[in-house]
Amino acid sequence: MEKIKIEYETPIKMGENINLKLTISNEIGFLTDVRVLFNRNNQKPGEDAQYDFEYCKEESSKDFSVYKANVDFKKPGYRAFFIELKVNGISKKIEYDKDLKQAVLINTDEYKDFWNLFVYYPYLKTPDWVKGGIMYQIYVDTFYSEGLPEEQKKRTVSWDTTPKWTKERNGRYINDQFYGGNLKGIIKKLDYIKSLNVSVIYLTPIFKSLSQNRYDTVDYEEIDDMVGTWDDLKKLHEKANKMGISVVIDIVFNHSGRTNKLIKEDPEMYDWIKKYSEPKCWWDYPNLPEFNKYSPNYFKHLKKWLLKYQKYVDGIRLDVADNLPDFVLKYIKRYFPKYVLGEVWKNAIIGDYREFFYGDELDGVMNYQFANAIYRYIRWHNSKYFKDLIETICNLYPSENLDVSPIFLSSHDIPRIPNILAGDFMKEDVNYENVWDMERDDFWYVNGEFSSSKFRRWELGHEKIPEDIQEKIQKQHFLAVFMQYTLPGLPSVFAGDEIGTIGFKDPFNRKTFKWDKVRK
Repeated sequence: MEKIKIEYETPIKMGENINLKLTISNEIGFLTDVRVLFNRNNQKPGEDAQYDFEYCKEESSKDFSVYKANVDFKKPGYRAFFIELKVNGISKKIEYDKDLKQAVLINTDEYKDFWNLFVYYPYLKTPDWVKGGIMYQIYVDTFYSEGLPEEQKKRTVSWDTTPKWTKERNGRYINDQFYGGNLKGIIKKLDYIKSLNVSVIYLTPIFKSLSQNRYDTVDYEEIDDMVGTWDDLKKLHEKANKMGISVVIDIVFNHSGRTNKLIKEDPEMYDWIKKYSEPKCWWDYPNLPEFNKYSPNYFKHLKKWLLKYQKYVDGIRLDVADNLPDFVLKYIKRYFPKYVLGEVWKNAIIGDYREFFYGDELDGVMNYQFANAIYRYIRWHNSKYFKDLIETICNLYPSENLDVSPIFLSSHDIPRIPNILAGDFMKEDVNYENVWDMERDDFWYVNGEFSSSKFRRWELGHEKIPEDIQEKIQKQHFLAVFMQYTLPGLPSVFAGDEIGTIGFKDPFNRKTFKWDKVRK
């Protein structure tokens, strides 16, 4: 047995006692003044709470002494904790050695390694219908087109056209190449989707926009003409529900498109650098002006939109959810009490120390954390990273949240699975947030600036998997999916993954679905 052992429960509901147990070898010496120090982010140890341990005679023996502390938190949130004590009258500390994965006794005055725990509201509850299912992500424009009106067909290119990747004459990349995928097309393919045992479909944005990806919303109350109508969405929802499939749509509440009528009709909804002439734009993209999240008008419109969406879908996915303040997320959850999924890339508890999983904001997050662990294990055999990350997430995320957080091995934002497994410039170094942060390589920089043209040209020319490693990559692909389906959470399939679609980042990961590759 270890000389020092710490036992406790995490995560835990607010108001419930945390039974903290310290078992320590009597060889270490005579212990007094044993106490646990809790701190939150940016606090000193003990600043949040301190509790004394009591000696437990009943469970102690001649070899080991047992001490217990009952801890009760009145507020939710993340905590770290350390243990202070005196050994033979000398002050010492017990910390958690992350490399050895065990408690150690130290003399230093510094606080370094610690234990984590998370406390959430007792009313935390996520939708049961999400749990134990399979999500299927559809990039609407490139999935399937059915019954497209003639005036819309004139705006499209043929289904086998290479994604547009070059700059316009003005030096900008314009996302205006359409293939015509629509809601009627998704309805047409529901039987196929059901054959994959899918229980949730997640659609990229469908509201009126100028771009193919539709993350630049022009009107939050109108479905894009090419995508369909509210009646089409209603039919999709009703038919899917009858087949045991729920519908989730992507919503952008952080910013809109620059041509959104609200920027003129209700300018107080927006954040301005120069009032009414120069809006603050998300990541300085001139076509994505940001909303003013402190404006009463913003909340007035949010409420109206959310109450309408409730009638047509089972859930919403919030684009760049980590850019929305906590008070906005709480408001959204209040007026959309169904399934709320947030785009959060970091650890949802300690990534930015937000309130996502307190119990009144997000139900789940896009769990790219697990994807990173899977890829680093399969491609580079980094079992330590895999074990540490999975252990950390499972010890912090409430099961209610973890069980409804989709695990994305690929998506519209990251490369396809085979390209992550085989492609150059993937990042083994764990100092990179994501394995697929390939654009952070110095290779792409020309005269000190990132060259999108160089990056995209390379992607297009190198996306095919070399023949001599195709069998190996296919086996790794199968293993990655096996791990995805066995970890806690909701496995998510990006449409095309099931037929081996390849491609690096936008726009090559968003190719049209090749229906001729589907086995009959």
